[in-house]
Amino acid sequence: MCFSATASFAAAGVTSVAGGAALHGVQRRSQLPLAAIPLIFAIHQFAEGVLWLGLTQPQHAAWQRPAMFAFLFFAEVVWPVWVPLAILASEAHPARQKLLRALLALGIALAVTRLYGLYAYPVSATIAGQHIQYRLDAPFTLRRIADVCYAIVTVVPLFVASTKQVRWIGVLIVVSLVFSKLLFYQTFISAWCFFAALISALVVVAVRRRAAPQPASVAAA
Repeated sequence: MCFSATASFAAAGVTSVAGGAALHGVQRRSQLPLAAIPLIFAIHQFAEGVLWLGLTQPQHAAWQRPAMFAFLFFAEVVWPVWVPLAILASEAHPARQKLLRALLALGIALAVTRLYGLYAYPVSATIAGQHIQYRLDAPFTLRRIADVCYAIVTVVPLFVASTKQVRWIGVLIVVSLVFSKLLFYQTFISAWCFFAALISALVVVAVRRRAAPQPASVAAA
């Protein structure tokens, strides 16, 4: 399978429909951050579709850098915060909430670090074969530490969740991570975000499940 503007725009369409369905199925306000994940992915993939156009069509070259930074902002800054926040908001178990708060704190620290990296170091995007390769020229050690923290804050919260459907999404995300790392190492950011976007459509299943009885303190939130 190759990636292209068409593939990115198609993924944006699928996830926007799933996001609309998820938001329509929300039963409690605390589910809104989780239900919004497919819609955020839709914006994310749309940005990469625009970047494809900027990289491949000279008449759209002016869109290249804005679209690149938009894509990287969602990938590097938004997701490390949004994933643990979304799971925390819909979680009722006190012990799980405590762990999720710690992951959220780590995610916020990582997002600040990544945002600084996007500002302070050269960033570029080029087409490598039939994929987009993003280059972030932050110091190697900083990037490796940040990469480990990124995997922790975007994957672990899914397994901390009490909801079985969310944990299954976590399994698929891990599979897509390994698959992308093995087959698309040089273009990992683009490939994993693409697969994660498609997987995020399953959030509608988790949101639309029959709500379990919640503690009064959670229901009042």
